[in-house]
Amino acid sequence: MLGIKSKDLSEIKTSRSMLGNWYVNISTIDRRKTFLFVNERTLLSFILYGVKKSNIANMHEMFLAALNQLLLLEGVDDHVINKLNKEYLHFEYTKTNNKRVLGNMNDLMSLYKHFIYSEDGLKYCDLTNIIHRINNTPQKNIGWAYSIELTKELLQGDKSS
Repeated sequence: MLGIKSKDLSEIKTSRSMLGNWYVNISTIDRRKTFLFVNERTLLSFILYGVKKSNIANMHEMFLAALNQLLLLEGVDDHVINKLNKEYLHFEYTKTNNKRVLGNMNDLMSLYKHFIYSEDGLKYCDLTNIIHRINNTPQKNIGWAYSIELTKELLQGDKSS
């Protein structure tokens, strides 16, 4: 769906961002293409659905808008969010090389599907609450920490600006 050819993929680089790189995977929920975004360091996640091919060119803006909304809802300071946005001005697509994160992505997508379908699908579910619940679930691969708490620690840990 993204229409990216192998020759157009960038080399994987270590991110200098407070949170590191993000991974995205596409799945189908309620017959809609659904994008799952997962942070490599904290496993913070959220989904976007209803993205059309005509919007793919704006994926970077959609990602940042959704991330900003999630962080605001979780009480992260505007100043910190603005600083993070500057770190993600450049957006590249690469192949995935982290099998641990891929495994977590599969688990997280299963959780999203479970909660969405248990609330009668995308039309009726409280997606904001589902995202909140998943990010407040202990994750084994980050030492049984909560994704949102680890994210906040990393964001608050960088006080330089």
